[in-house]
Amino acid sequence: MGDLSDEGRARLAALTEVEPANRPLPPTPLYSGLLNFAFPFINIITRLKISGMEHIPRTGPIIVAANHLSHVDPVLTIFSSRRKLFFLAKNEHFEKLGWRQLMIATGQVETDRLKGGDDAIARAADVLGAGLPLGIFPEGTRSRNTSPPYLGRGKTGIARIAAAFPDTPILFCGINGAREILAPGEPFLPRTWKRTELKFASPITWNEWASHHDGANLDDEKVTMIEAMSEENRRGELGKLYRQFTNQSIATISALGAP
Repeated sequence: MGDLSDEGRARLAALTEVEPANRPLPPTPLYSGLLNFAFPFINIITRLKISGMEHIPRTGPIIVAANHLSHVDPVLTIFSSRRKLFFLAKNEHFEKLGWRQLMIATGQVETDRLKGGDDAIARAADVLGAGLPLGIFPEGTRSRNTSPPYLGRGKTGIARIAAAFPDTPILFCGINGAREILAPGEPFLPRTWKRTELKFASPITWNEWASHHDGANLDDEKVTMIEAMSEENRRGELGKLYRQFTNQSIATISALGAP
């Protein structure tokens, strides 16, 4: 473990903080009702195998990060985690009648794609800052690969969010089989009888990763060096940390069975 003190962690957090969007989150009066109805129904119509549920905190903010193969991934992840996850969703999903109502009812958080990744990260900060659980797909979108490997290169948004909330548990989840239920571009006729497996890893926080020898291996001296850099060089150095964390996140999801 790197020798990163509490003071060093606080100084690192000051370098990686994110300004929230401060836009209201959707009300979710129907979310609990839908979950109460959906849990037994999904148990009946699907063949899911779920591993690692014991790692998921039952209360408080968390980040659940999974691979993205299908439109059904958010449903499977919410069901498997037994938490009211708030997923970031592109604004196009909110423009169609019916879909908009469903997205709002299930607490999905609208992001503006024209504003780029910064808006999504700011909206993630709205969710976690409110003490709510966040769902995220580090790849940024569904895999468009037509044959394995489907798992793509992650975007560094997952790292920026984790670093901005450095003591929030992150749970990685590997989903295998969702594409067989509903592949991208297919009519919305899920083959729910297909076998699907979800595996959750034990949680880790950004602070734990930052000081771990297999992670960033930071210590107070390295944080001081980053602080002393010019703004441009500091962004570059933090960018390297974000890329390392993201690459290791994708590797973890792959090890959990993501095809």
